[in-house]
Amino acid sequence: MLIRSWEQHEAAWLGEYLVAGVEDPRFNLQSIVTRHFLINELTPGRFTGLMRQEYRFAAAMEWLRRGSGLLKDAEARPAILHALRSGSDNAEGEAIPGFIVKTFANLPAQTEDCVIPNYLAGFLTQSTQGADPAGSNETILDTFGLSWKAVLQKNFPSPQTKASLLEPACGSANDYRFFERYGLARLFQYTGFDLCQKNVENARRLFPATNFHAGNVFEIAAASKSFDFCIVHDLFEHLSLAGLEQAIGEICRVTRQGMCLGFFQMDEIPEHVVRPREEYYWNLLSLARMKGLFARHGFKAQAIHLGSFQAHHTGCQHTHNPNAYVFVVRSIRGSRTAPD
Repeated sequence: MLIRSWEQHEAAWLGEYLVAGVEDPRFNLQSIVTRHFLINELTPGRFTGLMRQEYRFAAAMEWLRRGSGLLKDAEARPAILHALRSGSDNAEGEAIPGFIVKTFANLPAQTEDCVIPNYLAGFLTQSTQGADPAGSNETILDTFGLSWKAVLQKNFPSPQTKASLLEPACGSANDYRFFERYGLARLFQYTGFDLCQKNVENARRLFPATNFHAGNVFEIAAASKSFDFCIVHDLFEHLSLAGLEQAIGEICRVTRQGMCLGFFQMDEIPEHVVRPREEYYWNLLSLARMKGLFARHGFKAQAIHLGSFQAHHTGCQHTHNPNAYVFVVRSIRGSRTAPD
């Protein structure tokens, strides 16, 4: 049923809908945590400062771009900029979140041999000059792409060996295109597959030299323990409970070391809540049940509630999805913990 749901859409729509708005991997926290997971596999703890700066960037961009009342009024943007430059949390009677004031005051910042510019000032300045704050400011949104690309090139100029990485349900290279832009793709031997042929064709057009193919997470065409790492985004809630167990069994079968898995509907409830739609599911998954499922396959899952994670690192209390989680999953034979 799921394949019909995706194949009914035009290829152009499939190529763009999961890389825009709150799903934009440049400031979508799930995508950022996934990239950091992979970077930590290359060099554990080496870039903690830059990672924490990127968490702040994600929270700030979400606030700026989600259409706050201040930003809907073009004439109010200079007032925001003036207030921030003055250290104020109020712009003409409208409150500015404390984490935004603090972030602005600490920019530009230097960490891990790179300078993070004041992207808040840049964004607001561009917005006052006519850019659309809901969809423009592309240079500002690429701030950390440029930083990571430079840092990774400096630290890994010519990798001699590459860990293998699998991404089931890769879509139209939705996250891989940012692995490439951030300088991460060249450091892994990547394989991506998707059930939807239109997604596969989109991905191949973008990256003809990368291994994208049609495939099914219920029956992964690979030998056991073929890949060092596996990443999956927003797939498992769409499966029946039987399909969920089969899919988890398959990714555990083919993965040697660890996984980073994104969930958009999860809660601390005792049982899964099954919510069928016409052609697929929109289930609410039980955190405890999912941990137990991985344990049965010899893996330990550490859960990151993204709203709490963001609040801890940035002070931002807003999250567009309170049910969003990331699991960092490791072979019980041992390895490191998730981001702190």
